This record gives sequence, C-alpha cells and structure tokens, in this order.
Amino acid sequence: MKKIDQLMAELGFNKNAPDSVKEAFIKHLIKSSTGTIVTTPSERKEIAENPDRVVALASPVQLSFGFIDLESKPTSSKKAVS
Repeated sequence: MKKIDQLMAELGFNKNAPDSVKEAFIKHLIKSSTGTIVTTPSERKEIAENPDRVVALASPVQLSFGFIDLESKPTSSKKAVS
C-alpha cells in the first residue's frame, strides 16, 4: 500500500502547495472511496474559533402525498375519450 505522499507525487502535487489544497485532495479521496464526509483540521479550527457562524440544520420533514388507493375503483362516471 502506498503512502499518501507517494500518491500525491504521482498525481503531480507540489510538496510546497498550500495545506488547504492537500487537505481538499485527501478529503476528496476519503469521500469518494468510503462515502464518508470528513472535516479537515483547518475546518475544525475554523469551527472552534467561530462557533456562532456554524448554521444548525433543521431535521428533515417527511412529506406526505394524497395518493389514491389503487385497489379502489374511481368514483367518476365519465367515460374515457379515445
């Protein structure tokens, strides 16, 4: 198994690139391989320094639709026009 610095070198990443670029690449690799959303160290630091800027998401609401019962016959007496 290759180390992350070997993978980054093979993909042409510059070792002198900003940490944010390196974090974004690793975050993308983790998300694309496992489907897990990851918080990077710089994101954690930003959240810790500015907790008031973090938006709390509301819990999702289950939508309901008034579907008709497929086993019951329609009550309309209109005939279909062909």
